[in-house]
This record gives sequence, C-alpha cells and structure tokens, in this order.
Amino acid sequence: MKIIFVLMISAILFFVKISHANAADLINTRDTLSTSRPSAASPFTSNAASNDRTITILNNGSFYLASDSAQIIRHSTGTILATDIPISSQSAGLSTIYLGDDIGTNTTSGDDILLVPITSTHTIRFTTASEIPAGGDILLTFPGAANNSASPSATTFAFNGLNSTGGLPGGISSHNISCNTNSFVFSPQIMCETTGSVPAGTTITILIGCTAQSGGNCTTQSPTLINPTKTTTTGTADIWKIFIQTRDATDIELDSATVAIGTIDSVTVRASIDPSLTFAITGIGNGSAVNLGNTTGCLQTEITNSGLNSTATEINLGLLADTPSGIDVRVGNIAAQRINISTNAANGYTLSATSSGQLINPTTGFFLASSTTPTAFPSNSSDWFGIHPCGLDVTTATWNSTASTSCNTYISGSTDPICLYAWPTQSAPLTLASDAVGPIGNSLVTGNGVISVAYAASTDAGVPPGSYSTVITYTATPVF
Repeated sequence: MKIIFVLMISAILFFVKISHANAADLINTRDTLSTSRPSAASPFTSNAASNDRTITILNNGSFYLASDSAQIIRHSTGTILATDIPISSQSAGLSTIYLGDDIGTNTTSGDDILLVPITSTHTIRFTTASEIPAGGDILLTFPGAANNSASPSATTFAFNGLNSTGGLPGGISSHNISCNTNSFVFSPQIMCETTGSVPAGTTITILIGCTAQSGGNCTTQSPTLINPTKTTTTGTADIWKIFIQTRDATDIELDSATVAIGTIDSVTVRASIDPSLTFAITGIGNGSAVNLGNTTGCLQTEITNSGLNSTATEINLGLLADTPSGIDVRVGNIAAQRINISTNAANGYTLSATSSGQLINPTTGFFLASSTTPTAFPSNSSDWFGIHPCGLDVTTATWNSTASTSCNTYISGSTDPICLYAWPTQSAPLTLASDAVGPIGNSLVTGNGVISVAYAASTDAGVPPGSYSTVITYTATPVF
C-alpha cells in the first residue's frame, strides 16, 4: 500500500508538470485603467465634532484634492459614518484637511478613516495562444485577498460590491467571448466561463466597470473597482500585478500572463488669471441713431438732434427751444453715448451713475427739473432733463427700454410706450445696467456689456436764458 500511494503522488505531480509545460503565454496582454490615481485613506489623529470644518489626519502620503467627495468609515466595524463630505484643500504637510461644509458626525481618533475612494474602469485585453474549449474559462486574479477599502493601507483593488455568483454582473462586459451562468466574481477573482469554444488567436476584451461596449471599447463607463491607496514615495508609482489565465473545462491552465499596472499621484496643475475689467465711453455723433453699435437688445432708434457730436467726455445738448404750439414733442434735444464693459468676473458687473447735481445755471441758480426715479417726460413744452439707458443688461421694467421711436415723439391717444428718464445725484445714484453671470463682453455672451445712454432735455417759456451744466460719473463694478 505504501508503494501504491507513492506511485499515485508521482502520477499526479507528473500530470501537473505536463500541463504547465504545455502552457503558453497570452499575447499582447494589457490592462488599461480609466484613472491611475490612488485612493486616499488616512486615520484621524484627533477627535472631530460634527460641526468642525477643519480636521487632522495622519500624513501617510494620501492626497485629498479640492472638489473630492469624502467618506468617513469606522475601521473597527466597517460602518460608514458620513458621505459626500466636500474637500476644499489640504495643508502642505498633508495632515490638515479643510472642508467645504460641516463634517456632520463626531469622529474617533485612530479608528475613523477619511476615505476618498477612487474608482476606475479596467480594460483587460489579450490574444489567446491556445483554443479555449466550451466550458473553459478565463480567470483574472487581482492582488490582495480582501475587500478592504476602509483600510488606510489597502493593497488590493477593492471590488466595491461587485461580487456575484450565477454569471457576471452588469458592471462587467466582454468582447469576443460570451460568459455563461457558471461565471462568478469573488474578490479578488473574476471568472468568465465560455458558452462556446474560442479559437486560438482571438483577441478577447474584459471590461470591468463598464455596462455597455462596442467592438471591445467601453461606451458606457460605470467605474467600480476601487484603486489601492498610496504605499510608495510621492511621485513614484505603486506597481500591481494581475494574473490572467485561460483554462480548459477541467480548470487546467492553457495559457497565462501577468500584467503590471501602476497607480500614481495625480499632478495638480496651477495657473493664475488676473481679474480683468475694460470700461470705455464712446461719443455718438449728431444725426445718428441712439442704438448705434448696440442693436441687440436696444430698440432706441431715434436720431440725435442736438447739432453737436458727443465725445467720450462731453455731451452738448445744444440750444434748447420752447416747442411750438400744436406740436406734441415731449423730448426736445437728444444726444447719446455708448458704454462698453467687459470683465472676466464670474458674477458679472453693475453699472451705476452719480452726478454733481442738477443741470443748472450757476449764475442764476435755476435748473431744469428732473427725477431720480425713471419717469416719462411730463408733457409737451415743459422743462425736463434726464438720461435713458438701453441694452440687454438694462432692466426693461425700470426704464421701459423696449420703446423705440416713441421715446422721442408722442402721438396723442397712442398706446406706444414712452422711454423713462432719470437723473442721479451724489446722494441718489442710479443703477443703469447689471448682469449677474460672467464673463461679460466676449464671444460667450454676445451683446452683454453694451449700454446706449440717451441724454434728453426740453424747456418752456419760463426757463431763464444762460449756460447750464452738470457733471455725471459712471462707475462699473465687477463682481468677482
């Protein structure tokens, strides 16, 4: 009996040796990751209260990036204490984390882990050297032996709930091989048993974390496997090896290969962009439409008629005359300027105006009437003065800026809208335009940041002659 036992062992060893001797290497084997960033996992080094926004962790090389969404896991129990914790930044020493919101739970130093699981889609592709018979399989073995994503020293690709029996789950796709219901996922292995033979020389693709593929290329990614945490020094890749086998129906190895993949720190790219603002005032010539160069969002088409061209620094409304009897022209003389604003401010800008006071004759002290509230010219042959802005960024309800020719001529009984005019003072500034969404004045927001301003005045027989003047100051405020 002892002799027979020895002979049986010898036979088994001889058979195994023969099978490995015939095994070939798989051809062109590779695993491509959708991201090679390591997961970040580090234990708290001091207790934190639920309303804390600054926490301290062990510097074990884990990098937490702005916009990361972190979890807190109790290592001793595997309990998830909190999720969706927004990371704002990490200190240079890697031991302090600044959060965008309250941490939301009380934590225990040493036991609780701050985790940012980095999931990746794996595209494993190889060409068979030998035929895989029906009932044969492909066996993928990942490094490590446990689904320990909560560990700050995880040395495996955590399967993250992907485990299944009775076939591969929907998160795994394949090309040039069909996996039957005997297939399974059990960390750290994935096995695909083929429903039919696969000829030698077939290029097979297994996509892990992919719900749909075409021609071996993933068309719908659903990254699932969690990358291991960092173990080597900063800037040096951790190398992980995946063992790939093809086997026959009795689980005897046919071909095999080991592929190496690396996970390495993400590279933070930084640049600075200075805040920008351009602010320009342009005069509009006499005999021109008020909306010259600003037809988008500005219908104010009446023609300037002061007899003098406006400049960037001066408006001259010319000689004001009492309106002849029987002609209902409410707005007497008109001049105009165009204001152009551009800024890269994320929250846009506001344009406002102040003035030195009324349009006044400093010799006599008499001034034309006006209002700090946008108002229609009160009637024909009255003294009145003000400005009216028009453009995409002007509030229509405030200034009635949809009006066009009716800004100048009012026909009795007409329902056409009349533009509203106002004049600021030093103590009562006017907001002329605003846009809360930047950037402003570029190809992304066509027409924004352009404001036409009409200056208008009329008089009556009771206004003394003389030279009238005032000063207006425009302020553009970008909102960063």
